[in-house]
Amino acid sequence: MEEDEKRLVSNEDDNLTVYGSTSNQPEETLVSDKDKDPTENSSEDNTKELNEIYELVGLGPAQYLYWILTVLVASSDYVELTLLSVILPTLRCIWDLSYVFEAATTVAVYGSYAICAVVFGKIADKYGRKPVIKWATIVLMVAATAGAVSPNEWVFLLTRVLTGACVGVNISCIACYCTEFSESRYRAHGSFIFSVSMKLGKVGVNVLAYLLLHVIGWRWFIIVCTIQAVPTLVMIIILPESPRYLCANGQQDKAMKAIRCLARLNGKELSDDLQVVCCSDQDSGSYSKLLSKEHKKSVIALSVIYFSNIFVEYGLITLLPLLFSSDICGAGVAPEHICQNLSQEDLAKLSIVTSTQIVAAVGALILALTVNRLVPLRVAIGFAVLSMMCFFVCVGPVFTLLTSVVIKMCIAVSNTLIWIMMPESFPTDIRSTAIGFINGWGKLGGLLGAGCVYLLFYTNPYALIGLYSAVALIGFISSLVYDRETKGEEMKET
Repeated sequence: MEEDEKRLVSNEDDNLTVYGSTSNQPEETLVSDKDKDPTENSSEDNTKELNEIYELVGLGPAQYLYWILTVLVASSDYVELTLLSVILPTLRCIWDLSYVFEAATTVAVYGSYAICAVVFGKIADKYGRKPVIKWATIVLMVAATAGAVSPNEWVFLLTRVLTGACVGVNISCIACYCTEFSESRYRAHGSFIFSVSMKLGKVGVNVLAYLLLHVIGWRWFIIVCTIQAVPTLVMIIILPESPRYLCANGQQDKAMKAIRCLARLNGKELSDDLQVVCCSDQDSGSYSKLLSKEHKKSVIALSVIYFSNIFVEYGLITLLPLLFSSDICGAGVAPEHICQNLSQEDLAKLSIVTSTQIVAAVGALILALTVNRLVPLRVAIGFAVLSMMCFFVCVGPVFTLLTSVVIKMCIAVSNTLIWIMMPESFPTDIRSTAIGFINGWGKLGGLLGAGCVYLLFYTNPYALIGLYSAVALIGFISSLVYDRETKGEEMKET
């Protein structure tokens, strides 16, 4: 009779256990897993959400390896983009380039970047981050090496277009990669490392130019700048695909294989029956979902803000070497287009301006973790607008240098915050598509911002600075319109 007093009833839901009593309890009473005896044998499926499994995997060598890969990809790619600004003055003298050809080269590079960022962001959502980065890195190495042995300006232009395309492919993919292999609380760290790595690439190429350009020549300089892609290729071949991407695309077995690889690297053991909750196979990389009511405001606002930021940033990348080498004051009288190499002093100034961006990026991470994303973003863009107007004042070369430093630091803060916000704002199934779309629009801004330098600097520098100020103001207004704060939100799969 005692057996009749109490009996264990299994509920159809494997995650619940039911206890009942014929004397003083209802027929079925649900008891949660946490109330069960952990030593009890259970036939339940050991299935967990991805973030729960990431907590078991922990933070360790696996994440560090991915972050090292992020540094290699982002910095080497931006080395390839930025080196154009320091070697074009040399090529102008060697090949007697016109400023129209220089403008066309710059526009072509950023144009190929923008197009491929948009197109391959979608492809990375459909076919994976890892294969896209691997093949883009291979093509980049070949194109950069071909550029170093170019017999004339036209071959060089073609190789730079291919290089720009590969950078556009890589950047959108690695921005997803660096946030998808750890639990959500570390996502800002991955985005920060990515953003700083891009700035390291810009700093690195200017420091290398200062040390080596006049010593080894421009051809060997390109080779030295491209060497970094070799360890990048090795690491992307060895490391597994993003588990978050695999889960979002219904590839449970592959996701668990990647997760177990991360666990082994971190020295953690996962139970043999552990499984991850994955979505069913779906149409990833959907533009219709990207531009749906749920995501449209985020896409448009971030695209406008990033467009204005990169318009100014890439404009300054092209402008500052000309501004320093021409030795004009602020936005003063237009100089002549002449064959004039960058001096060691000019290269030192460029190194100073780009180096301060690292400090600004660190400050942006601290603000993102302790305050939020939106307020620092608005303040940084606002200061960039005010600082841009200081170029109208002709005080002297030191004042011009300091103004350049302040503008670059403000842009570094806002861009770091935007790159933190972008992966947070969209689910995994359209994350690369969204980043590629926004990044593509940003590089379209870079294309126009850099092209305007060649169109206006030699005719009306005041109009050029006025244009930069107006575009920065549009970005500031867009940051006021955008009202989504992503701090504290969980990363979504779909």
